[in-house]
Formats: sequence, C-alpha cells, structure tokens
Amino acid sequence: MTHIHTLLSHPRFKHIPMSEKELILGFVIHKPKEYVLAHKDKRLSIWKQIKVLSAYKKRSAGLPIAYLTGTKEFYGLDFLVNKHTLIPRPDTEILVEAVIHDIQTQKNTLPTLVVDIGTGTGCIPISILHAISPTHISTIAIDISKKSLRVAEQNAATHKTPITFLQGDLLTPLIEQDIFASYEHIIITANLPYLTEKQLKEEPSIQHEPRQALVADDEGLALYKKLLRHIAGEQKKYPIHSWSIYMEIDPEQTEHLSAYVKNLFQDGVIEIKKDLAGRNRMVHVTLNAL
Repeated sequence: MTHIHTLLSHPRFKHIPMSEKELILGFVIHKPKEYVLAHKDKRLSIWKQIKVLSAYKKRSAGLPIAYLTGTKEFYGLDFLVNKHTLIPRPDTEILVEAVIHDIQTQKNTLPTLVVDIGTGTGCIPISILHAISPTHISTIAIDISKKSLRVAEQNAATHKTPITFLQGDLLTPLIEQDIFASYEHIIITANLPYLTEKQLKEEPSIQHEPRQALVADDEGLALYKKLLRHIAGEQKKYPIHSWSIYMEIDPEQTEHLSAYVKNLFQDGVIEIKKDLAGRNRMVHVTLNAL
C-alpha cells in the first residue's frame, strides 16, 4: 500500500501541477481536496494507486482534468462533464452575469422566454436560474447532441432548475412549434462553436474536446449567422416582440459579426463586452428594446 504523499510527489509526474494531483487523488478516493491535504499519511490500496497513476498518465497525455474528474466548476456551481460536452470556461461567466443583470434591472414582468442554444452541460441557463428565480420567465435549452442533453438534464436536476430540454438545430425546434407566439420578450444565449480548423489544430489544450462543439465554417461564424437568420425570420413574424441576444465569440470575430448583425437588423443595438483579459468576448444585440 502507498501513502497519499508518495503519490503526490511521484518523480515520474513532477510536471503535473500539485493542485491537479490533489484533485485527481480526491476524485479517486471520493474525498474533497481539503481531505487530501489533511490526510497525506493515509495509505491507499493497490487498486486505488493504479487508478491514480493511470489518471496521471492520461493527464500527461493532455486529457483535460475536468474529463478525468468528471466535473467542472462554473459560476460557483459544480457541473458534470464528459467527452460529449464542452468544458465550461470562466470567460463564459461574463455572458451569464450580463443576462442576470439585464433580467434583474427590467422594470416589467412581461412573459419572457430564455433560450440557450448549444447548451452542452447546461451551465449557462442553470447558472442564470440558480441566481434568480423570476416567475414570469420560462427557460428552454437546445442542443443538437442527445448525449450532451443527457448531461445537461442531470445538471439541471442536481441544481433544481426548471428547464425544458430539446434536441435540434439552433432555433428549429421552437420555430416548428411556434413557441415565440406565447412570449413578448425573448432572451437568446449562445456559446456556439466559433473556432476555425486552424485554431483547433494550433491549440493543444482543446484536442480532446468534441470537435462539433468547437469548430464552425465561414471563419468560425457559420452557426452564429444561421442563428441570426433564424431570429430575423421570427422577428418578422412577431415585430412587436423585444429580443436580447448574447453570443460568445473569438475576439477577432467582433468586426465581422457586428457587420453581419447591422446588415440583418438595421435597427439593432450592438454592445461588445470584454473578457477577464480585456479582449472582446461577447456580442450583445438588442432588438425592439423594452
């Protein structure tokens, strides 16, 4: 049997950050990181030692720590993740904060629908609803992947957030059911694939994440443009509705996507928000502002 401190200081894996080793050990023994730090003299069975070393090897090969532990913290909550879902990033919390702020500062209680497109783990709508619980808001999350939706449904159940999950391509499931007719204010959140093939190849840290959740054609903007066309079609059907659209982007896409929005919605108001590093990270489009 081997002590925890022996595994933490294993000479073959000195390159793995200590904080990650502690997370891996905690996951293997089903204990929090604090327990690992306080019980370094605890002996582990041969089987658990093998599991720890196996996880170390996978991490050394580039597998994200979140896929090893099966969880990732986002906006103060723990989310289940697996190889079918994109790993939530801190930059996306900016989008969540913006939506929460807008909902809280609205002076009306119009029937409102929040729709999260490409929901993945469900971290965006779950985080929003966990922070606020207005009674006049309904929430729908859509993803093209059934396997991702299963993960999102589990996360929603864990955090007790009432969300309807639908499988489909962008807004198609809602357009087919004429859902927007029942609401006067629609909030769309989207963290869609926005990387190019070149960016994917040049970034080793994301090689293990699902390609369909990362890469899009047309310099990474194909899906956003399609989503905006969906919205434009619905706006024509319901011209008095107000729309608030939040899209996470690559900083270099700011000008291109903004120009596309202006061409599609001549009266649309565009706001750009920056990430923690001061780079353009989110495009907020308002149509028929309340």
